Amino acid sequence: MIEWLYLAAQAAALAMSAWFFVETARSQRVGRRHVVGVAVLEAFVLAQLVAGIAIVPGEDGSGAGLFFSYLVTSLLVPVAALFWGSIDRSRWGIGTVAASGVVVAALLLRIHQIWEFQIHVG
Repeated sequence: MIEWLYLAAQAAALAMSAWFFVETARSQRVGRRHVVGVAVLEAFVLAQLVAGIAIVPGEDGSGAGLFFSYLVTSLLVPVAALFWGSIDRSRWGIGTVAASGVVVAALLLRIHQIWEFQIHVG
């Protein structure tokens, strides 16, 4: 796991959440700018996935399966929330997407823990 990329993804997830929670308070609906915000977060997480595929050794029982399952989940959560938020035309549609950023931040924290304590990469 690339440390600076992990920190950048965490910052993007939390910044997106903060922005979207403000948009929720302003009763905004999901728009193109929100799709761009989610796309930026997705780019960071996707880069981390590609880096993980390149770095993680293929040893059995090393936690690689758990590592990649969390990474794939962190890719799917914002997309699902964006879809849900775009369907929900109430003020809480964007709130759903905002909450997904917090979920991704928690998933990334867990991914980092798995990396540090279960996958022993030199």
